[in-house]
Amino acid sequence: MTKSRYGYYFIILAAALSSLVHIISKPMLETGQGLVEINPIVMTFLVYMICGIFFTPVARKTSQISKFTQKDIIFMALIGFSEVAALSTYFFGMQNSTAVNASLFSNSEIIFSLVIAMLVFKERLNIRECIPFSMIIIGMMIIPIGNEMYQNNISVQDIMTGDLLVIISGFLYAVDITICKYVGDRYDPRRVTQITSFFCAIFALGFIVVFNIPFNFNIAHLPNIAVISILGTGISTLLFLAGLKLIGAVKTILLYSTTSVFGILFAGIILLEEITTIDIISLIITLAGIFLLRNKLAESDEIKQQEQKEIIKGQESI
Repeated sequence: MTKSRYGYYFIILAAALSSLVHIISKPMLETGQGLVEINPIVMTFLVYMICGIFFTPVARKTSQISKFTQKDIIFMALIGFSEVAALSTYFFGMQNSTAVNASLFSNSEIIFSLVIAMLVFKERLNIRECIPFSMIIIGMMIIPIGNEMYQNNISVQDIMTGDLLVIISGFLYAVDITICKYVGDRYDPRRVTQITSFFCAIFALGFIVVFNIPFNFNIAHLPNIAVISILGTGISTLLFLAGLKLIGAVKTILLYSTTSVFGILFAGIILLEEITTIDIISLIITLAGIFLLRNKLAESDEIKQQEQKEIIKGQESI
């Protein structure tokens, strides 16, 4: 029970730290403030390079890289590619979105993770699980996007270059989470975080070279980028992987959705963004759907475990 409790604490803290990415990145990605404009891919490279360097001494006493199989390295490279694509897409989206909306849309990871689980692992939602699943979609996507288009007269093009990119990044993060299930159970999270961070930096640098992206950034941004890198990305990933081991994938993914709560709170307190009644309603509906879905999935897990126990007892009696 103690280990499970630590797992819950790890995931909640990971969610709080992860929400810092929404808050701290927004001012740096805004243009027209007299600062050197930083390209999202350059920012992604700096985030993961700093993260890899930070975790190198931390991971020194864990499993040696030589012990990793070729398949493990391929999986970590895939994690690196998906994370770079996800974070770069997210930063591009943040240029035309708000921190509040980004916090709400961050829950798209849950939807996409469950969809991937249904497609890859042949898991299915029953009728009772469809209701909370629909609540998450309504609260996370339909209400915020519809309200933003209505209130601010936003065009489809703005949605395409802003909020929709944040949602697409959620899909890429869901792919990342799915792959993490493989390596997260096999190796120390500190070593996994270190290796995947360097893979991310390599892929981001490759994009910079191939697309001839100017490597421009303001030195004044480095402290904020370091916070995003070490706390919002590195420590958050470390805690996420540790929690994943302790409480399982479903509980981890659903509990991690509290990122949106912390993100909205921090957006109001730190960035002084307006938190509207619609934002609160969307958040309540989303969290209610997540809570109900978590209970339904837990019930399904208990039924499966009970059935497995009965099968084992039957085999032993024979």
